Amino acid sequence: MRWLRTRAGSIAIALAIACVGSVAIAQTAPPSPGYPGEDESWRFNQHDRRVKVVLLAGSIGAFRNRPYGALIHQWCANVEVRNLSVVGAGAPQLYTRLQNDVLENPTYPRGARHLELWLLFGGGLNSVAGVTRTNFAMNRMFRLAHRRGLRVAAMTLTPWGEDGTDDERWRGGRALHSLRATRRVVDYVMGRSTPEEALGPFAQRRPRGVAPSDPWTPAERPDVAIDLYDAPALRDAEASPWPLDDVRQRIERDPRWRTETARLSAEARAARLEADARFLSNAPRFFWRSTLRGFDHIHPNREGHETIARVACPQLPPSWGCRCP
Repeated sequence: MRWLRTRAGSIAIALAIACVGSVAIAQTAPPSPGYPGEDESWRFNQHDRRVKVVLLAGSIGAFRNRPYGALIHQWCANVEVRNLSVVGAGAPQLYTRLQNDVLENPTYPRGARHLELWLLFGGGLNSVAGVTRTNFAMNRMFRLAHRRGLRVAAMTLTPWGEDGTDDERWRGGRALHSLRATRRVVDYVMGRSTPEEALGPFAQRRPRGVAPSDPWTPAERPDVAIDLYDAPALRDAEASPWPLDDVRQRIERDPRWRTETARLSAEARAARLEADARFLSNAPRFFWRSTLRGFDHIHPNREGHETIARVACPQLPPSWGCRCP
């Protein structure tokens, strides 16, 4: 069966990646008591919990030492959470996981009238560089979930980034493009961008009968949107901005920025440089608080997961029966 083959492949990938570094392994622990872990033939089995939630995220969601998904399961009396997060998966891969490993799973209780079915989504960072493709994958995921009778609670990307490391995304002027892409993915989840801004060329592939410039349809938006990226409890809101002179130099040396601005007049280019420099200089204020950081600038530690759960919990639906600390 396709869902089972995909599931097995996903487990193999996750295990291979998890074995790469001893630091990551050191942060692995058994799931919290009462939290349904993963198994190859997963199914919901807690009959006293009528709200069934599938959690789909990347490696942050796959954390095992009291992860935020386990805490939501613990704090919300009506909810049974199944965590199908995959290390390394971006939004397109998570869309496929929803399609193959959830909706084609013969044990998934689709259509059960006494149950409330939810997708809790928290991914997208692994594919954030392809921002319009990431947003379109989430768009397709939300539409598919709604079409199949699931409601959607979507959390934005969490704070991330660091100066002087991660050459591919944060060294020099590359930081500007990483920050922009992150904001665009966050803005789509929160409904702050238009379809054409969020989807770019993929706006042509919106639902039949919907024009690229038409407002979002309810099916394209999560039922509950939770902003983790701009949460003061998570980000280092008091961090010192990067010096503007240094940031201007970074940006001016960046080949991609030079290409983007090559046809601008000198005056327009100077204005663009100033706006981009002021935008990028505030990047450290959207990195993890140091006390919540895990083994790198992307992954939260155990306290970070608890803080994610504390931020999300009051915003979850009343039907979940959450008693938030």
